[in-house]
Amino acid sequence: MSAAPGEVQRVGAGELRAFIQDAGELKKGTLLYDGGQLLNLARHENKLFCEARGSGASPYKVTLVYSDAPAPGFKGRCTCPARTFNTAFCKHAAALLVAWARAPESFVVSDAPPPGAPGGETARKSVKKGSANAPALMKSGVEQVSTLVRELGVAGVAAIGGDRIEQLEKLAEGLRENRLRRLSARTLDLAALLRGPAAGVHQAAGAHQAAGAHQAAGAHQATGARRGALPAVAYANLMADLLLTARKLEKHLAGEPLDDRHVEELVGKTWKASDRKPAEGLTLVEYAFSTRTTSDDYVIRESRFLDLESGRHFSEKQILPAFMAKRSDPKRSFAGEVLAGARATTYPGYPPLRVDFSDLGDKRPLDAGALEAMLARALPDVGAALAALQEHRKDVFAPDLVPVAVRIDTLFARGARLSAVDDKGEALHLPDDAALEERLAGSLRDARLRALLGDVGIDAALPTLWPLAAVIEGPLGLELRPVIEQGAAARSGPLEGSAWNAAAREAGASPAAIALGEVREELAEALATGLTGLSARVTDPLAARLRDLRLEKQAALLQGLPQRPDPADRLDDFIKLYQVLEMALVRLAGATHIDSASTERVPTYESVTVARPDETLTPDEVARRRAAGEMSRYVAAVHHARYYASLPASELVKSIFPIWADGTATPTIARTFAPLGAEAVAAAEKALTVKAGRVAKLTAVRVLEAVVLHGGPARADAAAMLGRVAEHAKDAGLRALARDALDVIDARQAAGPGGEAVRARRAARMERVQELAKALGAAPNKEERGEALKALAELGDLSALPALRRAFYADAARGVREEAAYALAQLGDVEMVETFVRMLASRGEDEREAKIAAYALGYLGDVRGLSELLSAYAAGYKPGIVADAIRAFGPVALAPLVDLIEARPEIAKRAAALDALKKMDEAAVAGCLLERVEARRGDADFPDKAQLYLKLADVHPHSKREVAAAITAALAGVEGKEAQAVVKAAQRALGVVKRGK
Repeated sequence: MSAAPGEVQRVGAGELRAFIQDAGELKKGTLLYDGGQLLNLARHENKLFCEARGSGASPYKVTLVYSDAPAPGFKGRCTCPARTFNTAFCKHAAALLVAWARAPESFVVSDAPPPGAPGGETARKSVKKGSANAPALMKSGVEQVSTLVRELGVAGVAAIGGDRIEQLEKLAEGLRENRLRRLSARTLDLAALLRGPAAGVHQAAGAHQAAGAHQAAGAHQATGARRGALPAVAYANLMADLLLTARKLEKHLAGEPLDDRHVEELVGKTWKASDRKPAEGLTLVEYAFSTRTTSDDYVIRESRFLDLESGRHFSEKQILPAFMAKRSDPKRSFAGEVLAGARATTYPGYPPLRVDFSDLGDKRPLDAGALEAMLARALPDVGAALAALQEHRKDVFAPDLVPVAVRIDTLFARGARLSAVDDKGEALHLPDDAALEERLAGSLRDARLRALLGDVGIDAALPTLWPLAAVIEGPLGLELRPVIEQGAAARSGPLEGSAWNAAAREAGASPAAIALGEVREELAEALATGLTGLSARVTDPLAARLRDLRLEKQAALLQGLPQRPDPADRLDDFIKLYQVLEMALVRLAGATHIDSASTERVPTYESVTVARPDETLTPDEVARRRAAGEMSRYVAAVHHARYYASLPASELVKSIFPIWADGTATPTIARTFAPLGAEAVAAAEKALTVKAGRVAKLTAVRVLEAVVLHGGPARADAAAMLGRVAEHAKDAGLRALARDALDVIDARQAAGPGGEAVRARRAARMERVQELAKALGAAPNKEERGEALKALAELGDLSALPALRRAFYADAARGVREEAAYALAQLGDVEMVETFVRMLASRGEDEREAKIAAYALGYLGDVRGLSELLSAYAAGYKPGIVADAIRAFGPVALAPLVDLIEARPEIAKRAAALDALKKMDEAAVAGCLLERVEARRGDADFPDKAQLYLKLADVHPHSKREVAAAITAALAGVEGKEAQAVVKAAQRALGVVKRGK
């Protein structure tokens, strides 16, 4: 923004780097300003002045002189001893420019320079505040918002055009400059909501995060715009928030004091150390770490903590403009550590309380004792979590969500949505989010859930927990595992209208909560239409429904609104009613009860239950339903377990392929084979020595572990084979799994010092994993994160899987995400199979992602990925890459590949098709083709099929001769030109008839 002659140019926060070349001084200056170290901000003509606290008894005098010729610029002057300033900036001068950029309204207008200012006059003249002082600007902003809400409330949104939306965005900018942070954020949310769904999602979330608050109800539901036109509930929530905030600020500007946490939430303040409350004797465990960028280009790095002494939740944040974040050392994560005896000061606000550390205390590794303390401090059940939410939401300006740690017994999978169930059967719902479901599945496989940590609120009349981390109990004890990045897409909004109603009913919301939610939705529609049209015809039916819910006072208030002739007079009470009904909804939305008698535990995930299926489906049917989106992974796992458990052991031993190559079958296979002793060891040895996909080998390791733990004569042989795999296997994933199995065996069977040695060995590996995981999550550039990822993969420890999954899902650099995918496949993470399958299936949308998925699926060798690889192969997608991936499956892929070629004979003309067969075991290829010759002989089209089998058998001399001999025998005595041509071809293959004869 250009300056008038003799004045100082306004500067945006993003422009500071253009004037201050030294990034270090700018960083120091920002910290000085944020720390409240500047006093007596003033402006006179083209100069800015202040005093800055320093190390001496008297403050330093600081001046900035603005000049627009030859180019706009500032010259710094300061009485500090650091420099003799000509054109350079010291940190105090940099802090002064930061103040001008962020809060120009805080500068008084002076008739002359302050006395003692460098370059100024010594005589002190009168100083007066400009007409546009801070309270006046705030009052004006509040009046503008009140007018906006009144106009929209009366007329509705139908008449709003694009120009009005631009006005709202400009109003939001002005409100922010005048320190009306909540009004600014909500106005920006409203503009984004009216502009459309894409803007609503991005800007709403960003504005609230920039304000340092949780997403409000309006932003929380903004993505509902994708379902239709205007999401009425989101709109009404924003309107209510704007009006209530404006009314509160009107009283404040009239002299009513604000509670400190309302100051932080509504207008914001630079809190000096003396303003903050001391917090000592903290024992903190970080359970979430996130980095996000807001819509106004601020980078927020945040740690979330639980205090093991009090059970309170805290947050440490680093908030920087994006351009400064690139040049600043990032806030570190404290994952895997306990900060014992930490001291800090806390900012006013709502949980989680923001802290500024003065002493990190004695850092020690996160151990079983600390995790037991976390469980002890967690809320005992779902009822306690709901009570905390109700108490929190009594304050109308409190964020929608409250942080909790709550003990959970199981997760209940109903349709696509999960519920967290306590030991009494009471449930909090989890958001309907595929990414969350993926990460929970990865964290809970072969582990027992003990507690969830995250934020609880109301979503579509459902008490909902947005989890950030889980405390689980695995084979080696308690672990804290992140399950989703804070601020990620898990907080997308609920459905609206009939879709919302259906979802709430399916998820088990109470009839009263659904009824009240429907009333609030209809009121929201009425507000969006405009209160001019609010008549008894609209209100009487709604009032009757409120009376059915025993809300008599609210019904009477609603019925009285149409009697007021001026629609503007209806607004305040309408908003009041709308908010009161929200509080009632929080009370009515009690926990859902899950009847454990009608559920069945999922074998692969012992902490997950599903409604007991009435039938048992085959793996093929399960795969079909999963691909069609008709079945969750948990219901699929139950069907797989039932099916494999129904097979006799002899069948399992005979058919280790493809059964052992199905990652979902591994737990059932291990349990089934454990008592078979020598037969189990022989089957495992076969899977480990044959050129097969790695999932079959991983299953073999689990079988060997199960045999050892079961005991019996074969125990020693199984343990010896595990030791050889752990020591000598070339495959890092196999080594890691075998090492993990030996740890589990030693921990369970070793008493006293032996068990301690296992835990010590495990702790040392975990310390290294955590060190690398921190670097992978927080390193500022992709090269450093890539090195950490590579080191994690080479370490070959399965405890690295959660960190690798986070990198795969969330890293900003595509190259890092790609390497994370390969590392997950290398460590045998079968939880990623379905994700990779979806990536490959979307090859028309993102070819690079599909290529990554093809490599990863081939490396894993899980039979669930084979169908999509064959589909891509048939379509001619990257034939060399896909053929290599299929070949990596070994004998598992042989029959499906030949099935495909039989159905599509033209594929046999591709060199890659024959190359895939050529690299498979010769005896296996011959056996497969011989079985088909025997099965097809006598069919009318057998000569055509036989010709194809000859072509496929030609990849190996041995299989060529065997298949040719079988075809010759099968067609002996068969007449017909086609049959005789095939016989001659077979005889040539046997050398009986020379070519050309």
